[in-house]
Amino acid sequence: MEVLDQTLSKVLEARENRARLRKNIARSGFDSVSLTLNIPGYPKNNKLLSAFFSEVLKDLLIFLQANRIFINTDKKLQLMDDAGAFFIVPLQKNDLSDILEIKRKTEQFEKNHKLGRLTDVDVFDKNANPVSSGKEKPCYFCGEHSAVSCMRNERHSYEEIREKIFKDIANFLNEKYRDKQISKICSLAQRAVLYEVSLSKKPGLVCFEDQGAHKDMNFFTFLNSTAALAPYFREFCELGYQHQGSLKKVLPKIREIGLRAEDSMFSATDQINTHKGIIFLFGISLFAISKILSEKNTFSEEYFQVIIKIIGENLVDDELGNLKNTQTHGERVYLKYGIEGAGIRNEIEKGMPTVFQTAVPFFSQNLYPDLYKDQEKLQEVLLTGLLKIISVNNDTNILYRSDLKVLHKIKNEAARSVSDDKAREDLLKYCREKNISPGGSADLLAVSLLVHFINTEKNEF
Repeated sequence: MEVLDQTLSKVLEARENRARLRKNIARSGFDSVSLTLNIPGYPKNNKLLSAFFSEVLKDLLIFLQANRIFINTDKKLQLMDDAGAFFIVPLQKNDLSDILEIKRKTEQFEKNHKLGRLTDVDVFDKNANPVSSGKEKPCYFCGEHSAVSCMRNERHSYEEIREKIFKDIANFLNEKYRDKQISKICSLAQRAVLYEVSLSKKPGLVCFEDQGAHKDMNFFTFLNSTAALAPYFREFCELGYQHQGSLKKVLPKIREIGLRAEDSMFSATDQINTHKGIIFLFGISLFAISKILSEKNTFSEEYFQVIIKIIGENLVDDELGNLKNTQTHGERVYLKYGIEGAGIRNEIEKGMPTVFQTAVPFFSQNLYPDLYKDQEKLQEVLLTGLLKIISVNNDTNILYRSDLKVLHKIKNEAARSVSDDKAREDLLKYCREKNISPGGSADLLAVSLLVHFINTEKNEF
């Protein structure tokens, strides 16, 4: 009993201090708005509640700004005491001159927020008096009666209410954290695809200034395609977060999303194949990245490759080993050239060696944030990375348009072009004359950039 009395005394003291803070604001001639949490029982604060309060406060500040309820951020106060988390800020002159209308707005915030019943957004006038609309909050636990009624009639124990509250908060924070991670991953995926298509002087490939070896597509075709794929990047990520069980059985689920992505791509490009390879590579990559982050909260190249190899186990033999009727370019190339024509499937089966042995190490050494401010240097690093990929990749796009002799010539010329400007010009001219487009290497460039971006920004996840 003595411990409880001491706790209650500290809580009352904290609340009296908050009242003083409100009065100080009122003496300066300002209305104010505050945020607290409705947490029954004790203690009123812990790590989970602190994290929840921070997220709700972010949401509230955005809500106030969106509803043109202006606050004096220079005078804001935030603290954690025995009564729990507390935030208070003076209101500036508002377009909503009626303080009661501001209160009604904040009640809408509480009503519409997923866990708004756990929050109190209080408005105080220039006399430090609370502004009330007369509405009572429903009980968080049962929702059938008002919170005040359930408390007075002791319908629920503090223990069962707190258990539900903490469970709901943990689920809320996990969901919000997951959504932030997925949004970040998708943003980096979009960036990687856009960097690839924006890169100039690529041999045989589309960029803003050149259609390369393609007569049926241009830079804007790729922009249309990239925009169409954006929703499916999120689906790949969500699958990675949700998937349970064997990784060996996930490929059909990835393909299902991929096939819908292809339909959207073809609709956006008037039936032109701009990103079919990207869809497959990004489908598996985004799944793997999300799976890793859902389990470890940090990205690991090694684990990424493990997942890729499990998903792609025996992929070449299973899908290309017993071909009878060839329908795709990749199938025709494999039937003609064997393992040298296995393309993306072989890359996946081996854990993307081109990405992790060639491109990512190069970008980790040469592609750093300050470089983004210098377009010319950035283009140079990206182009060098692409040439390194072309020099080692058995690109099935090249094989489909030519043969092994041409493939080996382009690989050799790409290796020379890394450090020889004349060789670059010759390679550009050769690809244009022979109608050659190393599209598979361009796809691997985008994947390599995605991995690099995840690596360099993983502290933000």
